[in-house]
Amino acid sequence: MKIAFLGDVAFIGKYDLIINSHSKDRLKVMAEKLKEFDYVVANLESPLTEQNKSWVCKSMHLRTPIVNVELLNYLNVDAVSLANNHIHDFGLKGLEETIEVLENNGVEWFGAKEKYLIKEIKDEKICFSGFCCYSTNGTGYIERKNDIGINALTYDNVMQQLELDKENSAFSILSFHWGTEHTNYPNLEHISLANKITARKDVIIHGHHPHVIQGVQRYKGSLIAYSLGNFLFDDCKSLNGKFALKQTEDNKKSYVLEVEIKNNAIVDYEFKGFKDEDQGFVFFNISNEIEQISEALEQLDDEVSYEFKRKEQFEKAIQNKFGKHDLKWLMSRLNYYSIGARISAKFRSKKYRREMEKFLND
Repeated sequence: MKIAFLGDVAFIGKYDLIINSHSKDRLKVMAEKLKEFDYVVANLESPLTEQNKSWVCKSMHLRTPIVNVELLNYLNVDAVSLANNHIHDFGLKGLEETIEVLENNGVEWFGAKEKYLIKEIKDEKICFSGFCCYSTNGTGYIERKNDIGINALTYDNVMQQLELDKENSAFSILSFHWGTEHTNYPNLEHISLANKITARKDVIIHGHHPHVIQGVQRYKGSLIAYSLGNFLFDDCKSLNGKFALKQTEDNKKSYVLEVEIKNNAIVDYEFKGFKDEDQGFVFFNISNEIEQISEALEQLDDEVSYEFKRKEQFEKAIQNKFGKHDLKWLMSRLNYYSIGARISAKFRSKKYRREMEKFLND
């Protein structure tokens, strides 16, 4: 069977049918491409909800009207991961409305409410599960006292899922929302985490969140794609209108990860590069670029140099994207959403360090 993995999806701006009734025209070439696969999976970042007010503390909220589920169907997307840092931007009501809309329109989902998805396609049994890292500024994680929310990327959650997949004789596909935005180089601890997981069981790790592509590793019978970047996105604007985020050329570039599974094993994989141009999607050969940034993953003897290169790229990207952190920048963040997000991030960072230690000390 052949699976297509896609990066981050947000039906906003030019990909919102309410704003642009010709959105499907831009997607036609991609919709035709995705018909070639037995199953297509994406990370859905924009809640499908009519809620337009939120008390969730975030500097940037994403949402899209429910009519845009049509675009998932048009693109032949079979399932979406909801384990990300934006699907709860409009609270539990927004999340539950999203789930209802997906189910009413024949799109399967996983990554929230402790749900995973087992499929049997062409005699292959596979399990899709999704987890959102505490480092991604997410909200609505499932905690001890509630079972409604986003599946957190914790040691216990992932290890339990791998055991369940073994019991079900299913090939594991893990959708991880993780990493640092705007850099092509994964966090060192995430590289170690992935290697710990793949030492236990053959898996595919379908990574997203950085909004740019990152490297790919083949480890024994596993495949780790740290970030597929944006599949379908546009410029963003905060709820209070004080903060805008424009797409860069790197944000507009991504790839379809094509994987063939046979006899419960990966037998082949390819990268179909594309760029979001003015006229729509344009395909190009991205293999050399992925190979180049992947080389750093195999040369980690000098972790200090690797971390310097990663942070240097991140800081440069942030300055280009947001400008200098001057008084004007500070004043734009003196509001309920930004201050609340900063405070809650402090608590999540402790959880993140605790969970990474569990993985790395295993």
